[in-house]
Amino acid sequence: MKITQQHLFTTPTAPLTGRLLVAEPFLNELYFQRSVILLVHHDQEESMGLVLNHPSEVSTLEVLDDCQFELRIYHGGPVEASQLFYLHSFSHIKAAQQLSEHLFFGGDWLELMHAIQQEKHPERRVRFFSGYSGWGPQQLTDEIATHAWVCISDFDDKALLSKPSATLWHDALVSQGPKLAPFAHFPLNISDN
Repeated sequence: MKITQQHLFTTPTAPLTGRLLVAEPFLNELYFQRSVILLVHHDQEESMGLVLNHPSEVSTLEVLDDCQFELRIYHGGPVEASQLFYLHSFSHIKAAQQLSEHLFFGGDWLELMHAIQQEKHPERRVRFFSGYSGWGPQQLTDEIATHAWVCISDFDDKALLSKPSATLWHDALVSQGPKLAPFAHFPLNISDN
């Protein structure tokens, strides 16, 4: 079968803060295999994102002093892996960066802890990450041009943190319609086909 332009893993959407990056089906780097990354910063000089669908075996009870709740910590990426970052849907947290209508990055730690303790299901409102994914000048644009990633702007930001991480990559591709949906069904290893 001849591969034509319509079969390329690509979208016309450009990377911007608050958009998703979805890894191509055969990207096999440890941190990025079948990953979905939320861009928390993007400009000409650098890009920063958090891998939303690679949970670790570590919980908040193991790494946070005086923690009263147990939430899984996700592998955000290979950069500064000993640092903790967080996404949430609490619009009232001071100093939080608004990424989209319903998603926020960082903010006042004590206010976040208080908000989490008031929640019956905090796992639907906040996600913690060790490390982040980073790109230098032009690096992300070049990777998108070589079809390592597609950028998505049309997604349900209100439900993003409450969706199961195990199906996030598949669901992100299927939700984009017939151009990207077939990629969601590719085997992890092409020889398994």
